[in-house]
Amino acid sequence: MSVSGKALSSGYNSLTRGLEILRLIQLCGRVRVADVSKKLDLPLSTVYRYVVILRDSGFIIDIDGYLIPSDKLAEAGDDSEHIVRYAEPVLRRLRDETKMTAILAVRIHAAAVCLEASFAHPKHKISFQRGQVRTLSAGGTALPLLAFAPSSVLREVLGNEVRPYTSATPKRVDLDVELERVRTEGYSVSYGHLTPGMCAVGVPVIVDGRCLCSLSLVGEAPLAMEVGEAVKLLREGAREMLARMPSRGAREAWLSPDE
Repeated sequence: MSVSGKALSSGYNSLTRGLEILRLIQLCGRVRVADVSKKLDLPLSTVYRYVVILRDSGFIIDIDGYLIPSDKLAEAGDDSEHIVRYAEPVLRRLRDETKMTAILAVRIHAAAVCLEASFAHPKHKISFQRGQVRTLSAGGTALPLLAFAPSSVLREVLGNEVRPYTSATPKRVDLDVELERVRTEGYSVSYGHLTPGMCAVGVPVIVDGRCLCSLSLVGEAPLAMEVGEAVKLLREGAREMLARMPSRGAREAWLSPDE
């Protein structure tokens, strides 16, 4: 075989291996690097090398040691259908009316992903910013996504160790009560779950009984406004955002793959 032929064969084998790893992560939905290595009978160092490439290319997300697929992070084929386009005016209005940072987040499998944030001021200490990934078990932005997630996601998240970001992060024993409260009252409130001294109020944006995304307001404690008023403004923002979307397809484009 010629040198060019060997290089082509090596490249093909490398591509095949990368696709096998990506396919396994997509099938599992949430898996550790060590499990990928074991299932595919590949050296751990090899899997790590491919994981770095897949992560840096945006195909997967690494959160708390688990790999999850990020197929929903790419913009919809028709840019006019992208959820951020409809949310941006709402986020800006919420920011201007409340002087708090407004955040749009979606759930992708067992993780919360920030799609957009409209900052109240440049030095606002917000740990959850555009493109960042967090667990579903902490923060007023993420908890509505978990509360209205499918039962399979609830079992997965609640069946694993809950990562404490701060001393105020809810412990596993407290999450069931908190999530039931979010479902009953339709909003979440967090005090220092992710960043000490910061509070968040969040609401789910529901489409046909399913949670499309969450809208939240984040500010320093104590909040500059009553929680009830913040919830009212967020719900108005959710209705405005949905009214802007011209089609059902646009609304459902960002539902998590497991919905």
